[in-house]
Amino acid sequence: TWLTPRIQEFMQLNPEIEVELIFDDKELDLSTRQADIGIFMRRPKQLNYIQKKLIDINYHIYGSPKYLEKNGYPKSVSDLNNHKFISFGRGAPSPVFNPDWALKLGLKDGAKKRKTVMKVNSVYGLLLAVQSGVGLAALPDYITVNQPNIVKVLPKIEGPITEAHFVYPQSLKNVARVQAFRNFLYSKISEWKF
Repeated sequence: TWLTPRIQEFMQLNPEIEVELIFDDKELDLSTRQADIGIFMRRPKQLNYIQKKLIDINYHIYGSPKYLEKNGYPKSVSDLNNHKFISFGRGAPSPVFNPDWALKLGLKDGAKKRKTVMKVNSVYGLLLAVQSGVGLAALPDYITVNQPNIVKVLPKIEGPITEAHFVYPQSLKNVARVQAFRNFLYSKISEWKF
């Protein structure tokens, strides 16, 4: 979702290339040509691809102003025990190594993690649930940029860093459209703020 608002520049520079974006929390199988390239939020399982680290993605805890006004702004990690949490649910692989990190934050080893009031199996679904005031959730920073009704809670507390990888099959290494997109991403990634 961080790519969508930025893709127009690539399309203007390369009008002959047709772009189709497929958003899925599951890892696409590039060997069956489900897509030419992939941007994966974890190191791909299939090691026969060319894969390069694209960027580190940071996670924080977020809530909506409406929820925080009603339930209070946490001032410390222990204050999180008094809040409702939304977590990443089952069905799709989590885009982060430890999706329950916010539920365990500040708790002693062996202690029960905080209970969730809702589980959602997509990152975008988590964002919508937070914005609507359901509770707090750990979200990647990129998805919150320029979004209404979202506030970073305990901003100095960061979750696990997730590496995004640019991935494509060996057979497409010298294909012009793949090279053009790869070059565009790597030339622009340092300019993008999230």
